[in-house]
Formats: sequence, C-alpha cells, structure tokens
Amino acid sequence: MAAAVKTKVWLELGGRFIIGDGGLQLLLGIVRTGSLAAASKSIGWSYRHAWGYLRRAEEVLGSSLTTARPGRWTSRGTELTDLGRQALERLLSVRARVDDATGPTGPTAAEIAARDGKPRRRTRRSRGAR
Repeated sequence: MAAAVKTKVWLELGGRFIIGDGGLQLLLGIVRTGSLAAASKSIGWSYRHAWGYLRRAEEVLGSSLTTARPGRWTSRGTELTDLGRQALERLLSVRARVDDATGPTGPTAAEIAARDGKPRRRTRRSRGAR
C-alpha cells in the first residue's frame, strides 16, 4: 500500500495564523451562496465556529474579510470585502500550485468539517506551556 501525501495551506501574518484550507472553503461558500450561514453549513461547520474563525482572522489582519449585505429576506446576506477577495485569490492560487505539483493533497471536505467539532479544551499542562 502506498502512503498518501497530504498538505495544508494557510496564510500567516507576523507568524500568526490568518486563514487556511477550511477558511478557503468558507470564503468560496460565501461567494457562492451570499450567506455565512449557508457557507458554514455547506462545509459542515457551525455558524458560531465560522463566525469566530473569520473574527480571529480579521483581528490578525486589522480589517474585515466580509461585510453584511443589507436588505430583507433573501436579498440580505454576507459578501467579501476587497481584502476578503484578495485572501481568497491568494489561497486559491497557492492551493492550485501545490495541487498541480503533487496532485490533490489538501484536506477532504470531511476533514475540514471535523475541524469544527467542539472548541478545543486546553489542559493545565498546555496552558502553562504557552
């Protein structure tokens, strides 16, 4: 049996994680559906996890990746800011180059969905190790 090659792609700023393969799928879902709720559901994440994921990325960047689209009923939703579109384009480009070189090696949809799970609890040992 041959071993499978797996890769992960993510953006960092000053050594701080911004967004990775899961976030790439989330941003693509927002573009496709116009909704953070629908995008998070499509990748198997809870809305709360997706919202927190974006807020942490925006904290590192100091700017918003998404903006609310005002309106009523179906015209209301979420869309990417210019920075959000730039992050999406950068991740898509890098992911495509990695996959062109090695074959599709990124996380599967099930692996991305499993990352939501429950919030990671830090033990006393891991709290002190920071």
